Amino acid sequence: MKFKRSVLLLVLSCCFHAFASGTDVQILNVEENGFVGHYYEPSISSAGSAGSARQPVIVLGGSEGGIPSRLANVIAADGFPVLAVAYFKEESLPDELEKIPLEYFEKAKKWLLHKHSENENLTVAGWSKGAELSLLLASKDATFNRVIAIAPSAVVWAGILNDWQKTPGSSWTSGQKELDFVQFNPTGAVSGLLDLYSQSLANRQDGGKASIKAEEIQGNVYLFSGGKDEIWPSVRMAESICERMRQNESSSCTHFTYPELDHLLDYKMLDASEELNRVFLNSVGAGE
Repeated sequence: MKFKRSVLLLVLSCCFHAFASGTDVQILNVEENGFVGHYYEPSISSAGSAGSARQPVIVLGGSEGGIPSRLANVIAADGFPVLAVAYFKEESLPDELEKIPLEYFEKAKKWLLHKHSENENLTVAGWSKGAELSLLLASKDATFNRVIAIAPSAVVWAGILNDWQKTPGSSWTSGQKELDFVQFNPTGAVSGLLDLYSQSLANRQDGGKASIKAEEIQGNVYLFSGGKDEIWPSVRMAESICERMRQNESSSCTHFTYPELDHLLDYKMLDASEELNRVFLNSVGAGE
């Protein structure tokens, strides 16, 4: 069994090397590193002369779970050191997105800072639930001084269970306690996820405690939302995030909204032929 696992990991490593052209990929696991992830170290040819000075990026996926390779590959190929972190639906991790401890991501942060000891700060990038998580982490830790959030959330939401008949707890915990969250609480007919999230936001009963304290983020935030988002009201929540951030003059919030695009912007930020790809990557490297 150990031999087969080693062979599998070797094959996966080769595949990821091919997908992320110009990068070397290191596979990390809970047993040895405390978290599951893939680290992409750009080669000199892909990073250019300034590659070693580029701020490292932690990438977080959404409700699809697993390693967020699609997003990580694009950022890594542009010359950034990238740590793509899984937090559920991987070996040794929970099967469902519920009650994920924030302390888990502290291990990934420390690993990446140790890998790049010349850096005091990190960028965190994510989409959907990963965008919610990215903003939440940055609101609690000034190490993350740049946030790229695609289809962001302004609040902590209930978790996502495989069985929708069950009532989920919070998506995240801290100190073994569930974070305050907006429960699923529709009061009218629900024709899809956008209805569920929009009605639950309108009917929230958390007294505002579930709102992510975006005003406490110490750095620059770049939000991307699509006007045809059918999952949750990301445009409205992005505007709310920027409004809160105006309370902090030492930080900035930039919101890019695309009226004709969907929840994950039709994946145009992943396509090198699209202008949105350049806008996205410029945001990742803003200020460098």
